[in-house]
Parts: sequence; structure tokens; C-alpha cells
Amino acid sequence: MSKKESLHRHRLIISKLRRSPCSFEQLQDFLALQGEISGDQLTCSLRTFQRDIKEVASLYDIVINYNRTLNAYEIIHEGNEEQNERFLEAFEIFNALKVANQYSNKLLVEKRRPMGTEHVFGLLHAIKNNLEVSFLYEKYFEDNNRKRTVRPIAIKEAKYRWYVLAMDIKDLKVKSFGLDRISGLEISKVKFEPIFDYNPEEEYKHSFGIIGGNGQRPKKVILSFSPIEAKFIKSLPLHHSQQVILDNEDECRFQYLIHTTYDFIMEILARGSKVKVIEPKDLKSAIVQNLEETLSLYKN
Repeated sequence: MSKKESLHRHRLIISKLRRSPCSFEQLQDFLALQGEISGDQLTCSLRTFQRDIKEVASLYDIVINYNRTLNAYEIIHEGNEEQNERFLEAFEIFNALKVANQYSNKLLVEKRRPMGTEHVFGLLHAIKNNLEVSFLYEKYFEDNNRKRTVRPIAIKEAKYRWYVLAMDIKDLKVKSFGLDRISGLEISKVKFEPIFDYNPEEEYKHSFGIIGGNGQRPKKVILSFSPIEAKFIKSLPLHHSQQVILDNEDECRFQYLIHTTYDFIMEILARGSKVKVIEPKDLKSAIVQNLEETLSLYKN
């Protein structure tokens, strides 16, 4: 059995047990059906299944135990659920693409792809081992590339682009660098002390996109959407703090606790007439100013 089939089976076992506890026989019936769809050999012996349970715990920090009272297996612990979801989602798409190869052009994928992803593994290695890295960095509003030496802290995704969050040794400030603008990445042997006074999750907890909070307090934002547009926003929230505070046949209002950065303003503007800022006033003013500047471009 290939490693790919083992990973596929892991994903299916996790997905099935997330919904409800299952006996070994029920899991095998489910795996057999999925195997018919994908063309993979997914059913396995009890011994192999026990090995799968250990691998799932090691790879995903998801602990599966046998419940004697229910006579079924169940998930009793799940670590970083968000990362697991993205990993499993990626593997799901991989398998869908594999199946789609048998059906010509029945699955259409986005042709726009993020650039710079080839740097991810090297940067993760440097982050894990606290190693300084150097690279040439292109700023789109400057003509020349500059060499940067940084202490990488984390990697972040935002709007189909990937960034490395790192402390620039030039001024010891934490900055974001787009991987699509990096070239000549070099991982040095120079080690640095772990940067404990910067927490990426806290910095971006109330942010939209790649612009952090910079020590500012987030604001309460209320947006009003048309009923139809609201359905899209409900199915894919703009931010994890999203809450529905009003929902009727005329409008749907969402409340957020968020930094009103340039990235967030651009997202609102992209929704056009389908959204209206209710509060705060300074965000409403920023949207109006941007719309007026846009209209001015078409007056001549």
C-alpha cells in the first residue's frame, strides 16, 4: 500500500470520526465506498488500522481511542484544528485532481498561483533552528533589489500570497516580506536567540490580510450587506470575529472586532454597492474618500 493511500485513509478516518464515533466495521464500509470513488485501496486490517491511529496522533496531534461502552472509535483530542483542516483540505484537492485526470476537463482550477512557495521549506527549517537568512528583496515601488538579512519568526498566508514574518537585523524591527519578491535565499549557520517578545498569532488576531495591529486596539466594525451577498459572507466569513447582529429581508448586519487597515478597506471596496459601513465613522469616511477618488478618474 502506497504512502499516498495511507494519507488518504488518514483523512477519511478523521473526517468520519469527526462526525460521530464508529466501529471498525463501519469505518471499513465507509473506506470501501470511498475507495470505489477514488480508485485507491483504502480498506485495511485491524492491525494496519491500529498503526494508522498512531500515525494520526503523530502527524496531526489527533488522538483516537476505542470506547468500550459505545463499541466504537472516537476522537478524544485534536490539537491545531485550523492547520489540520488546511492540510486535509489540500490533500482532498490533490485527490480530486487525480480523479479529474480521468475525466478530461471536468474540474477547472484557478490558473492564478502564488509565487515564492519554493522558499517555504527552507524558511521553516530556519525558523525551527533559529538560523538567520539572507535574500534579495524587491520592493514594487523601487527599481533596485536590496539584500536583507533577517531572523525569521513565522510564515503567514494572506490573499493568495505567502509572507515570512521576520526581524530585520538592520533595525531589529519585525516586518513582513512577500515570498514572491524574494530571490537568492540563503540559510546561514548564524543562530539567534528565540524572539519571545513577538507573538505572530496575537499580532494578527484582529487583522485582515498582512498588515498587523502595530500595538493599536481593534475597533468594533458593523457592516450591512444585501441579503444575497450576506449568504456568501455567512458561508465564508471575512474574519473569525464575525457575528450576525441583524438579519431580515432588507439587510444583514455583521459585527467585527478588527483593525481597519488598508487591506480591510480594499476588501470592503471590492464588494461595491453590496455593502455599507455602519460604523465606525472614520472607516465610513475612508470608504467615501476612496470612492470619490475613484469617481474622479472617470470625470475626464
